[in-house]
Amino acid sequence: MSDPLILIFLSSALFLGWSLGANDAANVFGTAVGSRMVSFTKAAFICGIFVILGAVVSGAGAAQTLGKLGSINAIGGSFMAALAAGLTVYWMTRLGLPVSTTQAIIGSIMGWNFFSDSYTDLSSFSKFCRPGSSAQSYQQSLRR
Repeated sequence: MSDPLILIFLSSALFLGWSLGANDAANVFGTAVGSRMVSFTKAAFICGIFVILGAVVSGAGAAQTLGKLGSINAIGGSFMAALAAGLTVYWMTRLGLPVSTTQAIIGSIMGWNFFSDSYTDLSSFSKFCRPGSSAQSYQQSLRR
């Protein structure tokens, strides 16, 4: 695979990361930046550091949990799943609607599995649908 093609495929992951960061950073620092307690540049820098730190420390656990839902076994599928989740979070944030990044990612994985006629583990999906399931799984991962 040539280098420009890899950059094109990575662009959807970068867009997803950007839209997730924009949504989550606004939730965390929106009031502080709006009241001028913290400058926009300082808030963006702090969020960037902690997003990278969180991905490094806890990213494997989240990927393993989402991997139980179903696998995307093609690079084109990964591109489309990341693009779909990124566009969902971007437009919902832009329209000022509440959005769950977890739901966007789960929806994009299930959408790709439906499109490619791949297996989706519905018992894993039902665990995501329970109220408070993400908080419970996070607490369980801390106990291990």
